[in-house]
Amino acid sequence: MLKAQNDGKKIKGEESLLAHFSPKSRYAEAYRTLRTNISFSMMGDEFKSLVVTSSLPGEGKTTTTINLAHTIAQMGRSVLVVDVDLRKPGMSKRFGVQKVNGFSNIVADVLGKPVNRGRIADFGLRDIIQLNALQLRTCVLNIVNKQNEVEFVFLKGELVDIYWKNRPGAKKLASVLIRERLLTESEAKIAFVHQKKSARRLGAVLLNLKMVEERELNKILAIQVMESFGVAVAMDDGRFSVKPNVEDGMYYPDLQSMNLSQLTNEFFASDGIKTSYLEKNIEDKILPMAEENLFLLPSGIVPPNPSELIGSVKSTYLLNVLKKKFDVVLVDSSPIVSASDALLLSQLVDGVVLVIESGATNRTLVKDVVQQLKMAKANIIGVVLNRADISKGSYYTY
Repeated sequence: MLKAQNDGKKIKGEESLLAHFSPKSRYAEAYRTLRTNISFSMMGDEFKSLVVTSSLPGEGKTTTTINLAHTIAQMGRSVLVVDVDLRKPGMSKRFGVQKVNGFSNIVADVLGKPVNRGRIADFGLRDIIQLNALQLRTCVLNIVNKQNEVEFVFLKGELVDIYWKNRPGAKKLASVLIRERLLTESEAKIAFVHQKKSARRLGAVLLNLKMVEERELNKILAIQVMESFGVAVAMDDGRFSVKPNVEDGMYYPDLQSMNLSQLTNEFFASDGIKTSYLEKNIEDKILPMAEENLFLLPSGIVPPNPSELIGSVKSTYLLNVLKKKFDVVLVDSSPIVSASDALLLSQLVDGVVLVIESGATNRTLVKDVVQQLKMAKANIIGVVLNRADISKGSYYTY
């Protein structure tokens, strides 16, 4: 399913990783216990994704993440480790892939760069719409083939209108309104004269002249919008272009409770599309690891604005795609004292695990970190006490 960037070779980690230890070792047993405890903590909830973080650098969060992933993969579940420590990507460095394209490249380049023209078949209508939404664009997406021309209007990423430009005469707004006896032919002629002078859509002109009620107009337009969408879906042989502005004075119908973006997403989710432009570009960055069922998405290039990138809708979209492709997604994040990245990521996953180095991290600092997570409404699954000396009496008795 997944094609590696490194010529199909599976990447291997250093000797501190669990794969190099005997399954009967105390080291391996500790991580199996951690896996079990997390499963019990999430009992009743679907465990699909976790962020693993720490208070300070060097507490062992990266080792904990990959070894926990290894124990989950041993159960036959597909596990993806995502390096989202975009400041000091220790996971990627540990596996020698710190210069390989990864998370930041997908968000910045694949999802972040506008695509303004091309063939619909090369991208897919779903992904063309998705890109304009993710980039929060205010624009008009025009798609055209030999038979039809349809426009999608976006305001700050929200799809607000779909307009079939060469709609047959009998299906045009004025014809429908006259047929439904909501408009007379004489009123329609007057409206057309005003429309030519203002260059606005007919709906806006009719409302301005008080010839139709807005509620009745919106009912008709809602049907026409969905009709336009159906025509657009069938235009897989056409081309598209994007005009990065929207005309002033246009009327975009209040489609009652209709959420166009949600409706289009639901349609594309059920139409049987197996691969797409975006999914292929995401899959190309995922590397298979030497252990079965285990995969890694490297951090990619270190961006100048990690928090802004992580907090974007594009990162949310990417993580949602990854959660659909794998049984479990484990995210290795920056330490909380160093940056707010883990707090942002905590909103996008099922839970957070905090790694603390035994005998080294200040208790007050840990309390402050936990409080920050709680304020961010993170689902704190628990704390991993790392490098604890269990030979000491207090640990044994406890």
